[in-house]
Amino acid sequence: FLYSSVYQAPKMATINFPYLGQPIQPNHNFSNYIPLGGNRYSEYVNGENPYTITKSITHQSDEVARSRLVHVENAMKHAWNGYKTHAFGHDELLPQSKHYQNNWDGMGVTLIDSLDTLWMMDLKNEFWECRDWVKEHLSHDIDKFVSTFETTIRSLGGLLSAYDMSGDEIFLERADDLGSRLLKAFDSPSGIPYGQVNLKSGEASNLPWIGGEVAILAEFGSLQVGFFYPLVAVPCHGMVIKHLMTMEDQR
Repeated sequence: FLYSSVYQAPKMATINFPYLGQPIQPNHNFSNYIPLGGNRYSEYVNGENPYTITKSITHQSDEVARSRLVHVENAMKHAWNGYKTHAFGHDELLPQSKHYQNNWDGMGVTLIDSLDTLWMMDLKNEFWECRDWVKEHLSHDIDKFVSTFETTIRSLGGLLSAYDMSGDEIFLERADDLGSRLLKAFDSPSGIPYGQVNLKSGEASNLPWIGGEVAILAEFGSLQVGFFYPLVAVPCHGMVIKHLMTMEDQR
């Protein structure tokens, strides 16, 4: 009775589907593109799909997506060239000043975070150049506090995905080193990881900008993916995450 009484909004006619777009030519000039702005997709606000998606629409959508591939790849090449030219090996590019900043003390966060994208886009020369930098220059012996969450998803995740795709052991070695340092953040009375950790000393604490006494569920819940990765053959990594998962289940 309850299910049948829920109002079912009628689906709009297929012809009214407004977001299909047209295939883009390889030489398309995006320099005059004007963003469409907000206030779109309002019909999805209640979490429902108001359109009937037919095989024809799916086929047309695939054609549009394939026509965009070359432009997505060109955008990545443009962004990577800017990083390589002005900030290679540093944490972040400042595109307007063509300079860089090292909020992680030069752990090459952007470089590590880009490894899987370079591999999947078949930019293998760029990937192996980064691999050489990882082998020769990457160090996690950083005497400063870094975000446990950000460092896990960007650096640890980047190294693990690069190893998973390429099989190169240097990525696993560096991931093991970083993971062992980040594990110090889990040394709390509750087992819930602290929000920041000093990668050199192992000192850890909660983030001051949220009051210093609380942890963010979305952050420590996401850490499971990196630390429970089966190829990181360090038993304590998995044991810590199993404990954390048990706590989350109990809550």
